[in-house]
Amino acid sequence: MAELEGLMIKKKRKQKGYTQQQLCQKIGLSHAPVHQLENGKESISLANLRTICHELGLEVIIKEKEEAK
Repeated sequence: MAELEGLMIKKKRKQKGYTQQQLCQKIGLSHAPVHQLENGKESISLANLRTICHELGLEVIIKEKEEAK
């Protein structure tokens, strides 16, 4: 996952008033992957990304990559 998306997740988590630990407990994930994701250091499975986004009120959109001309 790109660094920008990780920062968006971090911002939304803070807006909701969750610490990383609280978010992880609510969704059943360990702390390390969420920390690394927010800091742009690790990608996660689509299932885990959807779980995080659902809890934070975000939407996952997958679209076909545009071809360079």
